[in-house]
Amino acid sequence: MTSTETTTEQIPFTLDPKQEEAVHLGLDVTKRVVGITGAAGSGKTTILRIIYRQLEAAGYSVVLCAPTGKAAKRIYEATGIEAITIHRLLEYSHPGEPDPKTGKPCRFTFPKRTSSNRLEQDVVLCDEYAMVSDEVHRSLFNALKAGGAIRVFGDNNQLKPIEQDEHLNKQPSNFFRILDQFPSVRLDTVHRQGKDSGILLNLQQILKRRMPAKNDQWQMTITDQPVRALTDYIMDCLDQGIDFTQVENQIITTQRNTWIGTMQLNQVVQGLFHSKLDPAYHIPRHKWVEGDNKEKGGTIRMYVGDKVIMTSNNYNLMVFNGETGVIKEIDPGTQEIIVDFGDREQAFPPVMEVLNQYGKIVQVDPRKDLDLAYAISTHKSQGSEYRRVVYIMNKSTSYMQNIRNFYTACSRAREHVNLISDQRSIVNSLNKAG
Repeated sequence: MTSTETTTEQIPFTLDPKQEEAVHLGLDVTKRVVGITGAAGSGKTTILRIIYRQLEAAGYSVVLCAPTGKAAKRIYEATGIEAITIHRLLEYSHPGEPDPKTGKPCRFTFPKRTSSNRLEQDVVLCDEYAMVSDEVHRSLFNALKAGGAIRVFGDNNQLKPIEQDEHLNKQPSNFFRILDQFPSVRLDTVHRQGKDSGILLNLQQILKRRMPAKNDQWQMTITDQPVRALTDYIMDCLDQGIDFTQVENQIITTQRNTWIGTMQLNQVVQGLFHSKLDPAYHIPRHKWVEGDNKEKGGTIRMYVGDKVIMTSNNYNLMVFNGETGVIKEIDPGTQEIIVDFGDREQAFPPVMEVLNQYGKIVQVDPRKDLDLAYAISTHKSQGSEYRRVVYIMNKSTSYMQNIRNFYTACSRAREHVNLISDQRSIVNSLNKAG
C-alpha cells in the first residue's frame, strides 16, 4: 500500500482542531497504527465516517468492524456504512457445542485469517476498541495485510474487557497501550446534543469524580429501596407514554445475580406488564443457566410482548450476541418464538439441526439463547445506545461499583438518565477506579 497526502473530499469546517488532527492522522497511511479516543459526544463516529469515506475515495480497500454484532449494527445506523464483527472479519471457526456445566466453548476457536493468510483490506477501522479482548486484539494485528494500516476508536473511560486470564485483568487493556505507544488523538471537547446537555455535563462531572446534579435530562432517585423506586418510575413513565418494554428504553444494573441483579429485576419488571392470566410459555434454559426457580437447567416464563436479548452468536439464524428485540408471537403448539429485532423478524424454533465441531448434525434449541432484557448488565449494554436509561446501584453490591461502570452505563443514554441509588454507592463509584 502506498501513502496519499490528499483525498478527493474536503474535511468539514465544523471540525474542531483536535478532530481535524484525528482525521489527518487517520488518513496518513504511512502510520500503520493510530488510536482515537474521546468521551461520549466528542465526535468519534463522525471522524470514523470521514476517514472511511476519504480513504475509500482515494482508492484504498477499507473495512469497518466492531467487537460485537450489536456494536456493528449501531455503527451502520450512525454512519450508513456496513460493519461486521471482528470475528467474522477474521473468519473465526465455530466454537462448537458448549460445556454443559459452564456454557463455555469446549474447544479453542481460531481465526482463518492469520499471518500466513492475511486480510485483503488495506485499512481496518475498528470501533469500540475498549471492548476488545487480548486474544482478539492479537489475532487482528497478526492478520493485517503486509503494509496495511489499522485505526482503532473507542472511549478509554469505559469498562475494560473481561479476560479469561486473571493476570490480564490487572493490566492496562490493549486499547490503553495503543493510545500510549502509537500516534493517537484524545478528543477533549464534547459536541453532541449541544454544550448544555444535561447528560453530557454530568458525564463530565463523573469523569472528574464529582457528584452529578439533577437537571432536565438527569433524574436522581436517592433511596435504599431501589426495586420499589424502579417499579414506581416505570409505572409513572407508562402514564406519560414511555414504555420500558421497548428496546429504546433500558434498565441497567451492575451484574446478573443479587437482589438488584438482572435476573431478579427482569422478573419484577415482567410482572408489571403481564398478569397471571396472560398466556405464559415456559422456555427451557441451558444446563448452566438458572431458571425462574433458581435451579440451573430449568425454565423461564416468557410472554408475547417481552423484551429479550440474544446471549450468543447464532450464525445459522444470523442473530448475534447482544441483539435486543421484542417477542411478537409464540406458537401455542410448537412454542416457536418470533422476535422483532427492529430491522427484521426472526423465528426461533424449538429444534434446529446444525453441524457440530466434528461435522456431525446435532439438534439444538436456539430459544435457550434468548433471555429477558428489561434489565441488562453494564457489560451487556456496552456498544449500545438508548433514548432513556435507568441505572441502579445499591450499597449491598459495592464490590461491583466503580467509576467505569458508572460512566459506561449512564453514557448509553441519548435523552434521559434516571440514577436510582443510595448516596453511599454514588460516592463509592466515583472513588473506585475500576
